[in-house]
Amino acid sequence: MAKYPSLLCPTTTETLLIAGQSVAVPKVELELREWQGLPIADTFGGKKLVDFAGRPMFAELCVYELFRLSGWNARWVEAYGAPASRPNMFTAWLDIPSEQRKQQPHQPLPENEHWVADALAAIANNNNGKYAGCWDVLGWHGTTIVFAELKRRKRDRVQATQPAWLAAGLQAGLQPENFLFVEWDFLP
Repeated sequence: MAKYPSLLCPTTTETLLIAGQSVAVPKVELELREWQGLPIADTFGGKKLVDFAGRPMFAELCVYELFRLSGWNARWVEAYGAPASRPNMFTAWLDIPSEQRKQQPHQPLPENEHWVADALAAIANNNNGKYAGCWDVLGWHGTTIVFAELKRRKRDRVQATQPAWLAAGLQAGLQPENFLFVEWDFLP
């Protein structure tokens, strides 16, 4: 079984410092089309939109789609604005005003794949019981799980909570190969 989705194969690594030790995390670089159509009502705080098959979407949902098109299951995991004990999980983003954001469709993990929820909960438990810093997209296939963190090239930086999430994942028994940096930018 493949370690990564076929459309997200790493070509390099990104090094993070965890408890004084360097950890090399696989990294894939993507160039995406910028959305040129009409804007959507709620850009979740000014997130840029990519054009994915003629549809506007956030880069996180684009990566979700790349997992899905590679035959994997996935969710965009968003802890911001969610209860501390349960992050939001998205597979789509409705074009509705920000005042109605709570109506965005949360897509829980499948009950028949409880091991994915168990792994997520174990990491949160090792992370002081919090989902803060959870990497953007959670993908799984067979018995393989991958957390993908998106960073726009030369515009985004790793936040302190993200290496903490990685450290909590390693403490839960995952390996650096269960994590994936996705460095992206728009096509020139």
